[in-house]
This record gives sequence, C-alpha cells and structure tokens, in this order.
Amino acid sequence: MVKDVYRVDTTRRRMRATAKRWTTSAKRRHALSRCIERRNARASTRVNGKRKAFATSSSTIMNKDNALVSPEWLHERLNDVVVLDASWHMPDLKRSGSKEHCERRIPGAKFFDIDGVSDFRNPSPHMLPSTEAFKRACATIGIAPGGEDARPVVVYDTNGMFSAARAWWMFRVFGRDDIFVLDGGFPAWESAGFDVDTNSVDVNDVMAHVSECKKAMECENADMRDFKGIRSDLVKTKAEMVENASSTSPAFRVVDARGNARFRGETVEPRAGVRSGHIPGSRNVFFGDLLDDAKRFKSVAEMESAFARAGIDLNTRGPIVATCGTGVTACILALAMHECGVKDVGVYDGSWTEYGGADDETCPIKTGAPTVM
Repeated sequence: MVKDVYRVDTTRRRMRATAKRWTTSAKRRHALSRCIERRNARASTRVNGKRKAFATSSSTIMNKDNALVSPEWLHERLNDVVVLDASWHMPDLKRSGSKEHCERRIPGAKFFDIDGVSDFRNPSPHMLPSTEAFKRACATIGIAPGGEDARPVVVYDTNGMFSAARAWWMFRVFGRDDIFVLDGGFPAWESAGFDVDTNSVDVNDVMAHVSECKKAMECENADMRDFKGIRSDLVKTKAEMVENASSTSPAFRVVDARGNARFRGETVEPRAGVRSGHIPGSRNVFFGDLLDDAKRFKSVAEMESAFARAGIDLNTRGPIVATCGTGVTACILALAMHECGVKDVGVYDGSWTEYGGADDETCPIKTGAPTVM
C-alpha cells in the first residue's frame, strides 16, 4: 500500500516536471521566434558600402497616401523600387539630362527622357505620345507603364523639383498609380550623404527608350494628335481649353504656373511667335512660390495659402486644370495640389506655347492681373 502511494506520488512529480519543461521550451521557442523576427527587422544589406535598411514590401509602399518621398524613405527602400532620373533642362541652359545621368546618378537609377518620350510629329514640345509608344519606351527601360510589375516607381531630377513632376504626371496618365517623386530631387539625395553612382554608362543604351518611342509613333496615323493616354481626365486639349474659356459656365477652373509678368502679358514670351498674356478666366500661381530654397515643396498650409491668394480655393469642389509654358511646371502645380488632397488635377498638355502660338482668334487671350473674387 505504501509502495503504491509512493509510486503514484513519484509519477505525479515526474509529470509536473515534464509539463514544466514543455512549458519552458514553448516559451523559449516563442522567445527565439520573436528574436529572429526582431533580427530580421534590423537586418541590413550593403549598397555601395553603405548600410541599407531591411527591405519593405511593396504593399507597404503602396499604402503611402502622398506622392512625395524623402531621401531617407527612398534610401530605406532602394532595392524595392524602380528609380528613374527624369532630368530635363530648358534649351537655353545648354545642359543635357541624359549626359549628366551617364556621369552621376542615384545607384540603380535609369534615365527617362520626358522630352524624347513624346509625339515628335507635333510642333508643340514634348506632347504626350500614344499609349503604345509609351508602353514600348517603358519596356525598353525594363518597367511596365501600368503597374503590372511588382515594384513601384520613384522619379527625381537634378534641379530639385522641375521635370520629375512631368514624369510623375505622365505615368499617371498612362495608368500607373504607384508612382512617387523624390522631394528635393538629386540635390536632396546628395545633401543627405547617400551614395552616388559615378560609373560610366553608354548614352546610346540610356537613350534606347526614346528610339523605341519614335519607332512606335511612326506607325501611328499621321492625322492623330492630342493623345490622352488611359486617364483622359488628367489631360486637356486646346479645343477643351478654348471651349471652357468661352463658356459662361466653365466646366473647370484653370491655374497658370508661369511667372507673374508672363501671365499678365508684361514681357515677351521666350519662344518666338507666341503671344503674351493668359487664358481668359485663369488664375496665376507661380510654381516657384510652392517650393522652398532647397527646391522642396512647402507645407500643405503654405501651398493652400498660395492658391487661395490667387483665387483658387482647394476646398471648393470641382475640376481644376493646370497650365504653364510647355506643360512641365504645370505638373508641379498638379503635384502640389495632389499633396493638398486634390488628387486628380488635369494638365493642359500643349499649354501656352500651343495656345498663345495660335495665330488666329480661336484662342482668345487676356492681359493684366485677373480679378480675384
């Protein structure tokens, strides 16, 4: 009887000890698992000798509400995005975006020519190409225009903020939503102390996408003009601008990104044969007033105030269309309004070069300052 009781008691103690070991092992396994997760979260790779944070999934990137990203944001995700150098310079500056790209760029960046990926048959500069031409240009670079590939796209330029906004708008027109812009551009990247790739690349390889676009455009109907991509709501034509300006009940508000003197018609236009003035009913917000000294966008409150002073209340519902000289800085206005919550601002592709260059009365113009109500 005593032996039986002892045997039972011993068995119970062994069972409790075993259960304790199992519990401890489970806790240790859980702790080890958490440790591995934390280690992976801190894990890093090396890009040109610099530490890069562990990769972030593209789904996390896609959850970002705004289009602007910082150098730090891009650096942490450099292997998870496609980076495009969309640098373009005004002709009188005698600079080449493609040549400068071949000499210095963000590691892994490819070049996207906003001037070359265009309808070269159109007399107005860098007008949108056909959807097929844009798709072939992007395929040559190695990306899908409509977001079919896994990695989002980040564009930048060497001016800080200039032509990258045009590239952002172009990709949106052709159906891409996962497109971002490096705020402050290449200068901001350098100022942050991140690596710069100075290995030489062949300019012919860099510009191959332009050749593909041109080949595709040569196959288009010669009478076809005013291409509007997939998101036609983001593009306005001269005919639409004239109709809107002539209407007693305009369908959309118009805001011009040119400098005040050009808008008022107080100075000669830089392109020969283009009249001075502005589209009747339009307002004027100089694109430079939306940027700080480092060519980064100002705060949302400051940008909203700039538009409000010009008579554009961003809290008022209704379509807005941006215009400028050739359709580049108008995209800076569109990007600024996007950051302020107005997501689908249209851009007049031909802008003032097309509108003011029309040598007839079909495109009425105004001079002087508009009356702000």
